[in-house]
Amino acid sequence: MTHWMSTSTALLFWRYVVQRSVCHRDGHWFLKLLQAETDRMDGWCRQMELDQRDNDLPEDILGKMRSAMGSAQLLMSQKFQQFRELCEENLNPNAHPRPVASDLAGFWDMLQLSIENISLKFDELHQLRANSWRPLDPPDRKERRLPPPVPKKPPKGPHHHPPLARDRSLESSEKQRQEARKRLMAAKRAASVRQNSATESADSIEIYIPEAQTRL
Repeated sequence: MTHWMSTSTALLFWRYVVQRSVCHRDGHWFLKLLQAETDRMDGWCRQMELDQRDNDLPEDILGKMRSAMGSAQLLMSQKFQQFRELCEENLNPNAHPRPVASDLAGFWDMLQLSIENISLKFDELHQLRANSWRPLDPPDRKERRLPPPVPKKPPKGPHHHPPLARDRSLESSEKQRQEARKRLMAAKRAASVRQNSATESADSIEIYIPEAQTRL
């Protein structure tokens, strides 16, 4: 129990130290990151040199090794060195101009892109080593191919028709509506004519007065 408490206390203390260091990203903080990346890439390059010496490797794998090691060494000798100088200027109160923490953070973000690209190269080499330096199996092309489009089945049911039949049905419905409108207009005209005829007849009845009645 005492050992567990001491471990827990140590973890809490470590988190406190890390949080304080993250909050103060000065030249010291970035120099530690830079040193960690330098040690990591140095270790990769040394391992590749041992692999070249101890194994009879094909030329394509040797080419991958030279490419990865050359990129890592170029990055460490140029951009890493430039960043190290910026961190030292940040820690020097007499430096002019003196880079601030935001300058260091922006430069480090750019370095991260190069670090990631080189890490991918070494990752491939580590996979080759794990595979006894045999070529890695390419991903199955069949899995990458998209499945052929499935032909759409016509919907089942009494109210559904194939596309051609549905088009014909629409045309037939439109013709029926047009004919119905024509019949309706004809009926209206006929009704209007009948109404006018009835009115004229009524007028004539009202106007016509037999002579026999006028004499009364």
